[in-house]
Amino acid sequence: MSLTNNKFETLRISIANVLNNVLLWNIGEIKFIGNGVNNAVFLIKEKNLGMLAIRTPWRTEENSNEISLSSIISLKKEATISEHCQKYNIPVPKVHKLYLGKEINFLVTDFISGDAQEIPSYDVGQLTSKIHKVPFDDLSIIHQNERTLSNIISNRITERVHLLCKLINNSIIIPDSEEMEAILNTAQTKDCLLHLDVRPPNIIGGNGVIKGIIDWDNAFIGNLIMELMRISESQELIEEEFLKGYDNVKIIENTDEVIQSIYRLDTALMLSILFTTLINDSAKRDYYLKRVHILSQKINNTL
Repeated sequence: MSLTNNKFETLRISIANVLNNVLLWNIGEIKFIGNGVNNAVFLIKEKNLGMLAIRTPWRTEENSNEISLSSIISLKKEATISEHCQKYNIPVPKVHKLYLGKEINFLVTDFISGDAQEIPSYDVGQLTSKIHKVPFDDLSIIHQNERTLSNIISNRITERVHLLCKLINNSIIIPDSEEMEAILNTAQTKDCLLHLDVRPPNIIGGNGVIKGIIDWDNAFIGNLIMELMRISESQELIEEEFLKGYDNVKIIENTDEVIQSIYRLDTALMLSILFTTLINDSAKRDYYLKRVHILSQKINNTL
């Protein structure tokens, strides 16, 4: 399913109605500037606040109570974590308004303009390290509640394996979720705030300098090895340069390989499903399906 002209025009009109008639903002033109898998982004200029970005879920015609709830959680999560990170000088867009209504939900933040110049992976490593050092005692991650990351990931892997097996009509053998959770719980690493989608599309830069990081939809609090393995498995950054900037390679060396493999498997499963269902890229689909089998076998052989 794709975002059609009719759909984004409907979203634009709904946003304009809320801004003008409910919030009583003084806005000019609302311009559609792009969309991801779940959200559309619009650009506006408000008389007192300047240039603003509006993020709103667009897959509403697939709507169910579960999907609607998921979109609200996504916006709340982005708003809460962005506001928290801003207190600790993490470059995030300032949040101006989280609007949750009957017809439309959206988040309004500062608009950070960027350019196409590549951001060095070294700098992304430095930023990721800084995020991992942000205090989180007063931060509550919506949808994580009191669950540990090891519990979330072990159960998510089981669910993703079940789905992928149905999609490819094949079997994948992994340990049960309780066994994987117990293995992950043996890690000695302290918990920290994890972005869990650190990649070029979510990093806004200008003249090669990082100006902002966005999209905290995947964020959790937990073992930073999860973040590092996700970045490694996704292969969207130059890993060697990233790790130089991150400047804590020993933490990987001191983590059992089976723990690394379980976190890698979660990412490989996600990308296998993505390239099997939503994005038509047979080369990446086949690569990550192979990675799923390799990692599954490696985990099983360790036990």
